[in-house]
Amino acid sequence: MKLTSKVSVSARAKFPADVIKNHIDMHIARAAEFAPDQSPSSGKTSKTPCRGFKFDYENIDSVFGQVEEYIPLYGGRPALHPEIMNSDIPWLYDRGIGIKLTLQNKTPTEEAYKESKSALKKYNRKGNAVIVNSDKLADWIKNDFPHYKIEASCIQDITDNEHYEKKVATGLYDTIVLPIHCNDDMKFLKSIKRKDLLRLFMNIECSYNCPSKTCYGTTSKINLLLKKTFVCSLIHLGQERSFYNDDIKWDEFYFNLPMYEKMGISKFKLVTPIEQQQRTALMYKRNHDKLAFSYKK
Repeated sequence: MKLTSKVSVSARAKFPADVIKNHIDMHIARAAEFAPDQSPSSGKTSKTPCRGFKFDYENIDSVFGQVEEYIPLYGGRPALHPEIMNSDIPWLYDRGIGIKLTLQNKTPTEEAYKESKSALKKYNRKGNAVIVNSDKLADWIKNDFPHYKIEASCIQDITDNEHYEKKVATGLYDTIVLPIHCNDDMKFLKSIKRKDLLRLFMNIECSYNCPSKTCYGTTSKINLLLKKTFVCSLIHLGQERSFYNDDIKWDEFYFNLPMYEKMGISKFKLVTPIEQQQRTALMYKRNHDKLAFSYKK
């Protein structure tokens, strides 16, 4: 059954020379192959063996990633190279697909914001969006560049209704993304009144069972040129994951979308389904001791 919801897909791990169409087609093909069935008879839990939901370009509201211009406000992942090239933009715009800038830096400064203004001006058009971790940055962008949709990043770690309602009350956000593990918290999801603002992950990456998400803070400092070393909670700190399930092939795992749609949720998010982006090796109990090599030193 074809998806009727809206999807934001990642351009992460796309090399500059790759064509954006091919990257998006890979997202579409993987979801059709591995995601849970969207038929009315599909399972009632977030994990089901049924497969085969389909979506196409018209279901995609945005592609998120790093553009050719370097923006010091980048966060989430180190800004190693651009992923959305100028040559990709006409193809996206012609299909009504917006560009979403990944500005989740945890420590945005006025200086960094000023350095980012020329890029923000370039992409300030209806249909485009920014992902942010800071209310302060959201307010700056909303005032100076009003065409952007503003999305609260999962890095804000909104995990209960009280926090969610506080974000809604700011009036800053058009969309609010929850951490991946909140997909399993049915009580919380059902309690949310403004589900029209909610966006959930469809597939996973290593943050799903990460206990501390240390990398987000160090990545912000790397992108601000304040730090050079990336820190992982497992590799560098030796921390155990918040849970394990070594029986699941995490690189093929997708959540059961029909269940969430029936709850009134209609916005979702896809990370690039390759190991460079998902880092599923970190999620398995069997890999813990082998990967915690820096911590052991």
